Amino acid sequence: MSSSVTPIDDKNDYNHKENRILIRKLDLHILPLLSITYLLSYIDRANIANAKLAGLEHDAHLTSEQYRWSLSIFFIGYAIFEVPSNIILRRWSPSKWIALIVFCWGIVAVSMAAVRTASTLLLCRFLLGTFEAGLFPGLIYYTSLWYKRKEQALRLGCFWSFSAIAGAFSGLLAYGILQIKSPILAQWQLLFIIEGIPTIILAFICWFCLPDSPEQARFLTDKQRQLQIDRLAEDAGASNNHSFSWLQVLSVFTDWKTYAYAIIYIFGTITLQGVTLYLPSLIHAMGSSTPVQTQLLTVPPYIAAFVSILIISRSSDYFLERTFHLVFTNLITICGLLILMFVNQQHVYILYMGIIFITCGTYANVSVKIAWFNNNFASLTRRAVASALIVSVGSLGGIISGQIYTDNQKPKYYLGNTIALSFVTLQTILALILRLTFIFINRRRSRMNQEEIDQEIQRYGGNELAGDRHPEFRYTL
Repeated sequence: MSSSVTPIDDKNDYNHKENRILIRKLDLHILPLLSITYLLSYIDRANIANAKLAGLEHDAHLTSEQYRWSLSIFFIGYAIFEVPSNIILRRWSPSKWIALIVFCWGIVAVSMAAVRTASTLLLCRFLLGTFEAGLFPGLIYYTSLWYKRKEQALRLGCFWSFSAIAGAFSGLLAYGILQIKSPILAQWQLLFIIEGIPTIILAFICWFCLPDSPEQARFLTDKQRQLQIDRLAEDAGASNNHSFSWLQVLSVFTDWKTYAYAIIYIFGTITLQGVTLYLPSLIHAMGSSTPVQTQLLTVPPYIAAFVSILIISRSSDYFLERTFHLVFTNLITICGLLILMFVNQQHVYILYMGIIFITCGTYANVSVKIAWFNNNFASLTRRAVASALIVSVGSLGGIISGQIYTDNQKPKYYLGNTIALSFVTLQTILALILRLTFIFINRRRSRMNQEEIDQEIQRYGGNELAGDRHPEFRYTL
């Protein structure tokens, strides 16, 4: 550690003046741009639900099945390209790669205004998923370059919470666009154009304003830069490793944790994306609003989700605990699904409260689980590949979610809600099993002597490949 930097007691991080100033500076320079980037990505991804109500389905001559596949095909492109994207991100400049993919999906988002047939819509949605694929896992990895494990849930929650703001803003923006009368363009075409252009502008801002690493962060002083490097190294401990090798990449594919987290992610994605893609339809099915009013009624659930993400994420970081927070969000979601399934259709306000519960639970669930797997993969390369692979496999749940809600289930959508309920319950059970497994491993590592530690390290190919499997690493519960 540099002699100019005072060592920091981990228990007193937030009481240390220099550390507080550093974290505040990181938050001001890193989080706003990440949050706005994800805000626009979610708007461009989810605005197809608003476009449907604005006439896309009619003008493009879509059948109900073709529309559902336009929702699902996004996640096919999304799943295929996430791992390659994060490997490029790890090997190249993060700021330049993020800017490039933002620019590409912005072009596709605007081009969707030219859709005239089902085939062109499917192509655009596939390309949109292809270019957006690298953003979410890329931001998860990028966050770990700046924050310690106990600081990540709140920061990940901050940019993820903007997905909820995107839902609210998208509804308001769609309502405004529905008031525009154009002799040339349909309302849904204006929607794609107006919401796509800011993304293209943002790409240039990312190119010039996002720093690649603490070592290259011009907004930090020399002393702050060294403090940042030291505190991240202290947090990583024996698993601190900045090297890259294809063996490290391969080690993620052979790690059982990768697939346990991927299954947890799939189960959550099915419910989350089902709600996101069908929220306007679920609200409209209650029978108490016009299409225009429905757009406005999508706003309060997303605002509530925004608040719940920040509260749950802050609590998860404060207690450095992930599993029980994940379970709590699932209980909220389960309550909401049960309300939609069993409350009489005449009780509109109660049904609407159920939708708010589902939105809050499914959105808050994400920030906790991504912080959890980000915490439990160590070394930069393993973490970059793991975050992409988990989100990639987990995103396949989006393919399922686009199929579980169909128009012939109106007004209760009983089958879709039952499927969503089943997967939320399964995710809860698996999360608890994973927690018990980590407790067992942590205790076993605590009892190991030096000879056993050396044998364990060699078993995984040495310190460079061990990462979080190093005997001195402790899994976050």
